Amino acid sequence: MKLVFKFAIWYLVITLLALAIGGVISYREIKEEVDFEQSLYLKGKLDAAVRRLSRGMHPDSLARHNMEIQQLDFARPEMNFRVTDTVVMHKFLQRLEQQIKVSASYKVNGKHYYIAAYDGMVESDDITDAVIKSITGIFIVMLVVTGLLSYLISKHLLHPFHSTLRAIRAFTLRQKEPLQLAPTRTSEFKKLNLFLQHMTEKAQHDYSNLKEFTENASHEMQTPLAIIRGKLELLMESEINDSQAKLIMSAHNAVEKLSKMGQSLILLAKLENQEFETPGKIDFSRILSDNLLAFEELIEMKSITLKQDIAENVELSIHPVLADILLSNLMSNAIRHNYMEGRITVTLTKKELIVENTGDPLKVAPAEIFKRFKKSTQADDSVGLGLAIVKQICTQNNMLISYSYSGSEHQFRLQF
Repeated sequence: MKLVFKFAIWYLVITLLALAIGGVISYREIKEEVDFEQSLYLKGKLDAAVRRLSRGMHPDSLARHNMEIQQLDFARPEMNFRVTDTVVMHKFLQRLEQQIKVSASYKVNGKHYYIAAYDGMVESDDITDAVIKSITGIFIVMLVVTGLLSYLISKHLLHPFHSTLRAIRAFTLRQKEPLQLAPTRTSEFKKLNLFLQHMTEKAQHDYSNLKEFTENASHEMQTPLAIIRGKLELLMESEINDSQAKLIMSAHNAVEKLSKMGQSLILLAKLENQEFETPGKIDFSRILSDNLLAFEELIEMKSITLKQDIAENVELSIHPVLADILLSNLMSNAIRHNYMEGRITVTLTKKELIVENTGDPLKVAPAEIFKRFKKSTQADDSVGLGLAIVKQICTQNNMLISYSYSGSEHQFRLQF
């Protein structure tokens, strides 16, 4: 839910609470005002009756509907003006109704009269209904107005904010231009844009330095390794004894492993920096077939039986170089950790790729197999980064990879 609509809901809830309290206050004020005005009106009727009695009119001629006049003992003290509620039979409706009653006694022309007047009361239910209808009408108007204003605010007032979000989504560290944000006259959005521009400029600068360091490190490390490799190969071609040959071969293998490790770490850095942009869909079936063909000699060297069931025209959105690295690492892993005369099964469908191979159980927890430098055994020539690269490629290309081991078979399942 949008922030502006959350504000609107809170505003309406608070308003509804205020209207409910205001309704109670309004009911009491209206009731008191109506009762006061009715008592004034009836007091006027009493005063008019007194004036007529003073002019000599007979009390019976004044006693009408809703008016009562009785003669009292003259020695009795006068009764003060009183306002009370009473119940009177309604003449036309023929039912008892609550009415307001005012009464007092007056001494007029040597006589003492008790005079009372009645009138219908505005019932509490009527006032309550009127107050509820008024509050409901006000709340409906506020609901419509608030909803309309929220929509307009979200569309126009927050336009700079949405524009900034679109610019951030389109921004990548690889671009050379700084983040471009639309100008705004709102102070808060100005501060936000200024902060984002400074932050992205710093991130671009750090990314550029890291990329430069990675490229330099790659070049500077590979050059001495190539020199060492060449010197060792020259030594191997010279006259040396068996002991010296073993030492040179060991050193040569270490150099090769160090070179592979460096290349793998650089590849991981490039993957994490998302330097491989997907050009579009590629024929994944063809790349898989080519990859299996490339590993044909290694498979034959270990007398491994390869079974393949590859669906045609399976297209995926992935960089072709990454697809080749992904499949190469999976096949290399399946061959390296397989038995002599073992078995590899490769199945490709429109939805998934499954690579299964026979081999010994893992010596590490299955959950750690995709972590860096986690190897099944320390004795093999693997640098322990192949499956970490596979995992990173899958993550970058929205593939779900899982591993399981059952019945002496390892299984890697990639779901597209």
